[in-house]
Amino acid sequence: MRLEWLHTFIDVSETRNFNRTAERLQITQSTVSSRIRALEEELDINLFIRGRGGATLTPEGIRLLSYAKSIRMTWNLALGELKGPKNYRGSVKIAAQISIWEQLVSEWLTGVRKALPKIAINMEAYYSNHMMEELRLGNLDIGVLYAPEYQSNIEVEHLFNEKFVMIATQPMKISQVNQENYIFLGLTNYFKERHSELLPHLQSAAVSMGLSVMSLEYLKANGGASYFSQRQAQKMINKKEIFIVEGAPIIEQPVFVTYLSKHRHSLVVTEILNVLRTLM
Repeated sequence: MRLEWLHTFIDVSETRNFNRTAERLQITQSTVSSRIRALEEELDINLFIRGRGGATLTPEGIRLLSYAKSIRMTWNLALGELKGPKNYRGSVKIAAQISIWEQLVSEWLTGVRKALPKIAINMEAYYSNHMMEELRLGNLDIGVLYAPEYQSNIEVEHLFNEKFVMIATQPMKISQVNQENYIFLGLTNYFKERHSELLPHLQSAAVSMGLSVMSLEYLKANGGASYFSQRQAQKMINKKEIFIVEGAPIIEQPVFVTYLSKHRHSLVVTEILNVLRTLM
């Protein structure tokens, strides 16, 4: 049995479409079919029910899926350990939520490199759900995000609280902010709940966005007010490019660090986590 068969099987289980898997893996549809057929012959079972609606896992296919993902995760972990960069005593792959990757790169990564110069680091930016999946599959060592999913094999630790302040393109008071000139930031469910408690009259704004960088660009082009990370906004505030809205409450969004439970005693992961905690 070949690993590429399992990889293709896992992908088809997600797409439920041989053609879509072929596009994602950049292979031909006939190659996808031959790999699935070879795996079925090897195991002497049918893995998918083919139909007009796509490919649906059989009961046997459902049972195989968790084993296949486990095998892929173990293989990826082995590759990471055995094929790490030369002249380094270890390597680690870290991902940050897209909304906070800038400060992770500019501040934390610099600190980690200074404290641990012999550790090779691969940095990525993901959305929360993608990050949790990559962690579970063993393709990621450490994730820094706003909204983790609590799973039995993944450790979740509170890292710090990110402060968000309401900013505007010109000096104004909270009484001057209304649904027409306000951009609602739907960062996470937690953020939305806190916002609803503190500013219920602004919950249904004319414009809503999911990323703070998007709201900032919109503000610069059209004016108005919105919430933004205080840490990232401070330089612009000092230059008087933007202004803190007088009387607007600060909203604190928890930031978490996640990693596989089996890495709890990994020296490399432990050292990275210690540096992250120190920098916060």
